[in-house]
Amino acid sequence: MKKIIEIFKQYKYKLTLIYVFMLLTELSNIIQPFLLGKSVDGLMKGKFTWTFWLLISYIISNLFIYKRMVYDTKVYTKIYNDIVLKFLSNSKHSSSKKTARTDMVHEIINVLEGYVHYYISTIVTIIGSIGFIFYTNWVVGLLVVVALLFILGGVLIYYKKIRQVVNVRNNHIENKVISIQGGYDTSKSFFNRRRKLEIMESNLQGRNWFLAGSIKSLFLISSIVVLVLTTKGITTGSLITIYSYLNNFLISLLSIPVAFEMYSRLNNVIKRVE
Repeated sequence: MKKIIEIFKQYKYKLTLIYVFMLLTELSNIIQPFLLGKSVDGLMKGKFTWTFWLLISYIISNLFIYKRMVYDTKVYTKIYNDIVLKFLSNSKHSSSKKTARTDMVHEIINVLEGYVHYYISTIVTIIGSIGFIFYTNWVVGLLVVVALLFILGGVLIYYKKIRQVVNVRNNHIENKVISIQGGYDTSKSFFNRRRKLEIMESNLQGRNWFLAGSIKSLFLISSIVVLVLTTKGITTGSLITIYSYLNNFLISLLSIPVAFEMYSRLNNVIKRVE
């Protein structure tokens, strides 16, 4: 992660502005389940005030998304070019490795663009959702926190295998140009091997997600049952709100397997381009 920190320091003002837009978007999103529940209860009584505020929250969210999208591509493409040109100016590797590693730099940009956005959303969702859940029903809150421990334990089982597959795959990709230059038979062998590695990685990802998704579904159903049985005077709107926060919280926990996989990919690429 040292390389990512160095990049952030170099472009801190531009990246901070992008992440502020992301944060403001997610803060407006986290309030929407609450406004939705209030809107439902209000509409059942013929009142539209909460519906108006729900609409305003959607407009604000979309505005910040627009602001970010028209700005961030300029920043990310500059960062990519700077990293690649610096690597090429100092590199003594073969053309095959240079080609592969300049493509791998996209993994670093994906972290800054995709994964940071994803985790800003996840952190805001987890904190906001769990806060509302505990405020509404502390028993349900404790139940979903236990889900976190189960998902974390399941992911740790697959992490080492995923890390090994990522390393083998990237070693293989570095020989792409050499294999193509070697003729049809060499190219055929290269792409068949690449296909097997991608299938192996996909299978590990699938098992990881199946385990995490099964835990998420089990705890979601359990939480709803406990919620209904232990909460007095629950309204339709309140039930919608709490279900939304429960679902959002448990879905956010699925970011844990993504985080482990992202770290494996990123760490492997950074070692190759430094």
